[in-house]
Amino acid sequence: MKTTLLGVLCLFISGWGSMQTALAQDLQEMEKSLSAINEELNQKTKEYSWQLVSAYADYCEANNKYISWNDVPYMQEIVEYNRPASLENYRLEHKVCKDALDKFLNTYKEYRELKKRQTEVVSKEEKDALSAAFSAFWKKLRSEDNAYKELYYAERKTVCKYRSEALRYMIEQYKKDNKAVPTSMIKYSDRSYLLQKGSALELLDKEVNALESVQRELVRKITRAKYGLTEAEEK
Repeated sequence: MKTTLLGVLCLFISGWGSMQTALAQDLQEMEKSLSAINEELNQKTKEYSWQLVSAYADYCEANNKYISWNDVPYMQEIVEYNRPASLENYRLEHKVCKDALDKFLNTYKEYRELKKRQTEVVSKEEKDALSAAFSAFWKKLRSEDNAYKELYYAERKTVCKYRSEALRYMIEQYKKDNKAVPTSMIKYSDRSYLLQKGSALELLDKEVNALESVQRELVRKITRAKYGLTEAEEK
């Protein structure tokens, strides 16, 4: 039996009476309500994660925002090892742009030398010095009249598209397994942006929070009823 959030909230307003005089029937009804709330919360949490990560994929693609493998390890497994056919065109498109950028960069002797040093540095001091050298090289490159910016933005756009599509593919795999998608890769600032006031996603987020609040209160009431505790004794 599916208990709606509104129904449970109304039940709280009417109240079950003091915990000292709680009847066995009251406890049974509360446990049935908790079971229904747990089921509804579990489903809503999954739906929220699917919608949030899907919105994040759209956001990253639209803004050429890079999704790091380190943030989503499972996505790296999908893209680099499983290589689903539906992503192959995006992978190849990115490879073409990346190869063009690499070819251009390798026309610079300074770049080739820096890349060689990158495989040799060990100490923190060496790494810091190499990082500073790379920064100087990129600054000089951007100041020149060359094809770097065009090639860079083409590569950036295709890799962001590729990884956004990979993220969408990952969501579908989680849906097939009926599991919530991890959302920890989404930074607080990006999450806040996606949960704009009045959006369907924000409303779903509020619904999940409300269900969690009702769940906690039900667990407290059941605990008090089972052990005959008052609020002061529970604390």
